[in-house]
Amino acid sequence: MVALDTLVLQRTLLHGLLPDDPNDWALWALLFGLPHIIASALTLSDRDYLRHYRWRLLPASLVFLLVCLAGWYGPQPLSYQLLFVFFAGFTVFHVLSQQLGIALVLSGRRPGRLFRLWKWAAIFAGMAIYLMVYGGQYLGRVQLAGIDGYRLFALLAGCFCAALILLTWQLARDCEERLGRWFIWANGLLLISAFAINELGYTLLVILMPRLIHDLTAFSVYITHDRNRQVRTSAGWLYRWLPSNGMTPFVVLPAASILIAWLLNSYQQHAFIGIAILLISFMHYYWEGFVWRGESPLRQHVRFRR
Repeated sequence: MVALDTLVLQRTLLHGLLPDDPNDWALWALLFGLPHIIASALTLSDRDYLRHYRWRLLPASLVFLLVCLAGWYGPQPLSYQLLFVFFAGFTVFHVLSQQLGIALVLSGRRPGRLFRLWKWAAIFAGMAIYLMVYGGQYLGRVQLAGIDGYRLFALLAGCFCAALILLTWQLARDCEERLGRWFIWANGLLLISAFAINELGYTLLVILMPRLIHDLTAFSVYITHDRNRQVRTSAGWLYRWLPSNGMTPFVVLPAASILIAWLLNSYQQHAFIGIAILLISFMHYYWEGFVWRGESPLRQHVRFRR
């Protein structure tokens, strides 16, 4: 589409039809972003799970609450800018850790030195791209040692993407699983294409591509967990009074998540709601780093196969 618009349509789509941010589309804003975070919280908000993780969740929630309050009520605009940078870094780390972790599972290998180099090259590239996309809105003009900050971010993104190409090639070459190789290349090329597309001015697609992949992947995991748990053991509180036919989570979890997210987004201009959205987002990023690993109780109901 980018090639067609650039070479044939003289950027008609870019200048005439496409917004800069997909959140300008009402349906997109309704379905993506916060809803998958709410879905994650609904899946985790089971009495057994909360009891199991309470000593990891409680201290973290207090720390993140302090971060949110400091960013919201601290000296402005510096406090909010620092909050944005923290949010940006955590968001990129969370999204890419999920995608690259799936690649690791599909490749059938343990996280060795090469994988860690690949992961951090991707994260630094993603962070630079994220700042290029959203920095103007939240940071304003950035000057570093007399150099335009966004040109510096672009240079860093380009360097890390170049390193990512080499690391992706080497990691895929060493992978014996065909599906794993494809997934490794898909993740590497996603970041490289995001950088290239952003340089061409199609910021919308830079935001849309990873968000679509990440949210749909997340929803598929949460729905699968809830379905398997409902069928095999007992339904969670969200499904307790609903038919236990295995199909209920496919409807109820997305619907409940979208409704709650819509209510929160509708009143996010109020400080309490805005801070609540930030807090649950940070907690989502945090708990997703461990609740699906190893012998986690949630893993009893989800199997990741190659």
